Amino acid sequence: MFQFQSLEAGLRRLNYRLERIMPVLTPSGVILGLLLGSLISWMKPSVSYLFAFITFSGALGISSQDFFKVIRKPKAILVFLFGSNLVMPLLSWSLANLLFPNQSEVITGFVLLMSIPTALTGYIWAGIYKGSEALSLTLILVSTLLAPLLTPLTVRILARTSVQIDVTGMMISLLLMVVLPSMAGILINNVTKAKVTEHVSPCLRPFSKIALFLIIGINTSQIADRLISNASLTYLPIALLCAFLAAVGYPLSNALGKAAGLLEPERKSLTFASSLRNISAALVLAIDYFPAETALPVILSIVFQQTTCAIMAYLLYGRKK
Repeated sequence: MFQFQSLEAGLRRLNYRLERIMPVLTPSGVILGLLLGSLISWMKPSVSYLFAFITFSGALGISSQDFFKVIRKPKAILVFLFGSNLVMPLLSWSLANLLFPNQSEVITGFVLLMSIPTALTGYIWAGIYKGSEALSLTLILVSTLLAPLLTPLTVRILARTSVQIDVTGMMISLLLMVVLPSMAGILINNVTKAKVTEHVSPCLRPFSKIALFLIIGINTSQIADRLISNASLTYLPIALLCAFLAAVGYPLSNALGKAAGLLEPERKSLTFASSLRNISAALVLAIDYFPAETALPVILSIVFQQTTCAIMAYLLYGRKK
């Protein structure tokens, strides 16, 4: 028992250190993929398993009781769905069409980016800023369960005939990478009466962050040669729009929460859930089902997401609690 306690304490410390460098860790995955390219591209078959592991380990913290408690008061969920699945995809699509009118693949990349479910890291940030943990976990679950339907539907409606979309393949990927691992994690949480959350789940968290780093690096390596060979100043406006979209979600979702009369902890959870996207899932889908150019907004957004979150959270809510 003592050895397990020592191991758990060491993994908790490792997780704490990885959390502190999250704004640097995820962009480093992009750099790794660009530098190593074909040296790690052979690891592509492992990506789906790594992603399922991340989803599963995050879902271990969700209980069905927490879920149904929030469901009984669905106002925050409805505001989340309105902002995350309607306002942000439409805003992304509108700006992408305005700035890149003749680049259908790039437009599709921005639509995909904003139609993907919320990120598991939203729960981490909500905890740091004393948000409603039950609401954060429920929003992750709701977004995850709806993803196989809403993500392909949003991309199909907004991208229209710009590119051929393998809707069936995309839905199956989301089911295998997100929905089924989530359900398995929740089931184990319930069966063990949340004991797994107390000890096992914290031990898995640092491995989830390492897995995220590997996913980003491996997926970037798939198109590294093409991105580098085609690199030019044309990437700059795409990067700037990625940065803008990464930042604008925070004040927009916070304002929606205020307009709906949500309490401050609920607003914080809503803001992080609406603004943070499961970009690693978007990257997997972009690589597997779309032209290489579609992945460009997704890859560039990886560079901005965590750093922007740290900045916007400070501007909206002050120092970490």
